Amino acid sequence: MSLDLALLNARVRTLDDDRPRGSAVGIAGGRIVAVGDDADVRALAGPATETMDLDGAAVVPGLVDSHTHPLKGAIDARGADLTGAGTLEEVRRRLAAEAARTAPGAWVMAFGLGYDAFGGAGRRGALVADAVGGAPAFLLSDDLHTAVVTPRALEIAAVTGPRGFAEQSEVVVDAGGAPTGELREWAAMDLVRDAMPTLTDADRDALYAAQLRRFAALGLTGTHAMDGDLDKHAALARLEAAGDLVTRIVAPFWITPETPRERWAELAGHHGDHGRRWRGGVAKFFIDGVIDAGTGWLVEPDVNGDGTLPFWPDPARYREAVAFFAGHGFQCVTHACGDRAVREALDAYRGTGAVGVPAHPSLDAGPTAPRVQHRVEHVETIQPEDLPRFAAEGVTASMQTQHMMDLAPDRSDNWSRRLGDDRCDRAFLTRDLWESGALVALGSDWPVARLDPREGMASARMRRAPQDPSRAPYDDQAITGLQALVGYTLNAARAVGEDHRRGRIRVGFDADLTVLADDPVETPAADLPALPVVLTVVDGEVVHRAT
Repeated sequence: MSLDLALLNARVRTLDDDRPRGSAVGIAGGRIVAVGDDADVRALAGPATETMDLDGAAVVPGLVDSHTHPLKGAIDARGADLTGAGTLEEVRRRLAAEAARTAPGAWVMAFGLGYDAFGGAGRRGALVADAVGGAPAFLLSDDLHTAVVTPRALEIAAVTGPRGFAEQSEVVVDAGGAPTGELREWAAMDLVRDAMPTLTDADRDALYAAQLRRFAALGLTGTHAMDGDLDKHAALARLEAAGDLVTRIVAPFWITPETPRERWAELAGHHGDHGRRWRGGVAKFFIDGVIDAGTGWLVEPDVNGDGTLPFWPDPARYREAVAFFAGHGFQCVTHACGDRAVREALDAYRGTGAVGVPAHPSLDAGPTAPRVQHRVEHVETIQPEDLPRFAAEGVTASMQTQHMMDLAPDRSDNWSRRLGDDRCDRAFLTRDLWESGALVALGSDWPVARLDPREGMASARMRRAPQDPSRAPYDDQAITGLQALVGYTLNAARAVGEDHRRGRIRVGFDADLTVLADDPVETPAADLPALPVVLTVVDGEVVHRAT
């Protein structure tokens, strides 16, 4: 068989101990069939082979973001980008510009709203109503867990006061019982979202496809999606059939407190769902919210007295759901920011009586393959006695160091103020978890944080925003350049049981490759975000090339 694609004159970092380096890679049928020097690979090329001279560029295993919301984010990250808008004036300026681009009376959308942006004025929709000309507006917070909406949006949605929810959600009201416009957690936000114009499947698919192209342009070959249901699986199948699925996606089912047990049984029947570039087999849970909004579940309350309640009003039902889905072969993934939430997730996994689950049937891993560990997402703060449990009990820590980029070293930001110094000293313990022997996978949590994996690797190495040399590191939890790359490649593959075929550049492995202008391990961390992406290859297909 002659090659489909030959990559020559490169610096290949394989992460394969048997052959750590090379200068060329040969690909055929979506698999890597040769790794070696140029002569080795050139000898396998035929008349139909696409041969690319990479002029010394660095080839690494395909970068995989272990925590994104690619489909939900494609819908949510529309309108005004409020990322980095640190004052109410700047928020209003960006909203006014978006309103000018929007049809009169139509909904004005925005995303990336920081918790500190409103300052002492409080998060009230009335403060931005005139900036959008009195139109209905929906401002999604940067962590996706809170929104601020204008009075006209509340009017359209008929939200006139507090509501009760099955999960820990809240319509924030003032002393007189009138809604302020702040909506905490999804059930509250859905009151307004459900009143917005509905997108068609074609509308959604177009947004999904465009966003996945952006993933590819950043060098991402895959992601572990953190939003999913049967409709999302159907959308992935449509995208793949249309040739628009340029990113490998592991897509879970979201299991919420109000998901009935009959629905559990229905979803369990879809454990094996998959295509060539996507699959299910994962159940996603939320045991708490976020620390910034006071909905993260803490062992002790935060300085405002918040953080005492779980997202699931009945944690026993969460444990029951984990046991059910693990018993049906689903890898379980739990959002847990607060230290009490992390402990509850670890306890729930231990309560299943087994470490992880067998690899998904679509992976052809074989009967002797290691079991796939359950995961805890975020692990923003943790009690000291719980840290060694990750390695000892076989649980993966999925971490997103981009969340730290906006934290102030003097701990004056909202997140740090809420926790207090002691818990800030236990914040995002990436290095300590890694050194304890835990499996640590890295990701961004896009669109909660910026997507770029180069920035993600840089932030893991610097513990601050790489674009701001004046900012000191938040703490001493930095990891090395090699660890950062492993976190986005080999450990990402291990985190979903795919390391027998992905995460390294090895003969027989899937041809998922990222080509960068220079080696990301050797590039200074501060220079990583500007390192050009030369080529992205998924399943042997070139899905992005620099122009």
